[in-house]
Amino acid sequence: MDGKGMVVTAFVAGSAPRDREAAPVGRGEEKERVVRDVMTSPVVTVPPDTPVKAVAEILLSNRVSAVPVVDAHGHVVGMISEADLLVKELAQGSGTHLPWFEGSHAQDIRRRREAVTAQGLMSAPVISVHPDTTVRQAAKTMCEKRIKRLPVVTGGWLVGIISRADVLRVYLLPDEQLRRHAERILRWALGPAANHLVVAVQEGVVIITGEVETRCEAELASRLLGRMEGVVGVDTRVQWRVDDPPATPSWR
Repeated sequence: MDGKGMVVTAFVAGSAPRDREAAPVGRGEEKERVVRDVMTSPVVTVPPDTPVKAVAEILLSNRVSAVPVVDAHGHVVGMISEADLLVKELAQGSGTHLPWFEGSHAQDIRRRREAVTAQGLMSAPVISVHPDTTVRQAAKTMCEKRIKRLPVVTGGWLVGIISRADVLRVYLLPDEQLRRHAERILRWALGPAANHLVVAVQEGVVIITGEVETRCEAELASRLLGRMEGVVGVDTRVQWRVDDPPATPSWR
């Protein structure tokens, strides 16, 4: 430091960006996509002592909406988003009445308002996921916790970050790719009976036509394809020859 200011460098964690194509599929059941397949890596990070102004500059210069705060051991100790900086800016306005500055959040808001470094401004503790967590589970965590992104951590080290935008990429899979995946799932689940079914996909909607032996087989086909990543909906037009009753759970 020369007395005229401090230069802070944004650190990156993780490896080179991964190919975002669908995860490889083996024989049998369709392999569910995991976080490592869609996460962003490397990740721009900041240390806890980064000045607030430098954090804002890092967000803007890297065109990201949030950065993990990482300590000297490489552990994620917090997250700072654009929203955190906006709260601080609004808090500085004289005469501004904001209802969320009151009640149970008052102490937290006061901390952010008075913050001069990343440590004072960040949100903590941080909810993270492992690279092998399924994208479906990551999406569920984001919805339940009402958060927009999750650091990806393995062995205590930050290796990537997954956002809502990354999760939504599963809906960009081509219809033809979804059709091939759907056919593999049906062959795995129904065996030879799958030969009597025809699968088509239009704008992410899977359309199944044909005939199977039992109603349970038809319902199983619809249920399995409805769980497939990237599928918007399932239009089942399958006929069956035997209207068998649903299987009774063993615990009854």
